[in-house]
Amino acid sequence: MKSARYAAAIATLGILLCAAAPSDATFDGKNVTVTGYQPMQGYLRETAAPDGSIHFDMWESSGGTVVTRYDVDMTKIMHMIVVSDDLRYFDHIHPALQPDGHLTIDYRPAEPGLYHVYLDGIPHGMGRQVFRFDLPLASGSPAPATARTLHAPGESQQAGPYRVTLDPVSVPSGEISTIDVSITKDGRPAEDLHPYLGAMAHGVFVGTKDLAYMHAHGMTAEMLDMASAADCGDSMMLSMPPMVPSAKVASRFEFEILAPSAQPYNFWMQFIGGTTLYTVPFLITGK
Repeated sequence: MKSARYAAAIATLGILLCAAAPSDATFDGKNVTVTGYQPMQGYLRETAAPDGSIHFDMWESSGGTVVTRYDVDMTKIMHMIVVSDDLRYFDHIHPALQPDGHLTIDYRPAEPGLYHVYLDGIPHGMGRQVFRFDLPLASGSPAPATARTLHAPGESQQAGPYRVTLDPVSVPSGEISTIDVSITKDGRPAEDLHPYLGAMAHGVFVGTKDLAYMHAHGMTAEMLDMASAADCGDSMMLSMPPMVPSAKVASRFEFEILAPSAQPYNFWMQFIGGTTLYTVPFLITGK
């Protein structure tokens, strides 16, 4: 495990606090993501869609001007992570960019309640920006969860025919750490793994106490050697062409992460085995 490179990588943590509001409201707040080259603002409006789902209309602005151009990030213009306040529910979706710079998607939550929406993208020339919105979905003013659900502890989890193992699952806080990943099938290294959204795998970490956020990507040891200490390999991944869907992914790879503080982190690892997308929950402890 590599763990001597420090907190410049806090850059990838997106924290944007917004007060709960009734449906058909606009949420806004201050962007504190420090990887961007200039301060920005993010906004989200939720309205009822005709089919009973919720219509999200989101936009980012700089100096009062709505951003209309985004860099492609792992085959997508924008990544949108949705988690319930108790952290039992997770979704990774992608809104569509409209000509006026607004990003839109219709969404149906699993059940009414308080949710946290992370908008994670790269406005062109402005660096990565991550906004977090705290939203009451399909409900009035839901109370926060009395306790957040922690994923089951342990280094290995089963996902269909695959056994996924992480090492370690406890990392020092405030430092860059490397987590080794091994995926087996029927007791042997898996040979039918393929890229998910241009990467070997995706991993999303959310702090169970403060909702700190990080989105990481699987990397080979060679890629890790080229990765920047400042952003957990983010800029290096963006400089490379995305892996094509038919490519083969090795059964062993690594994530480079930063746990900003000492707390448990729920981690959702996403990979494709065969033709199926698997989302595997782990608990990572920041010491």
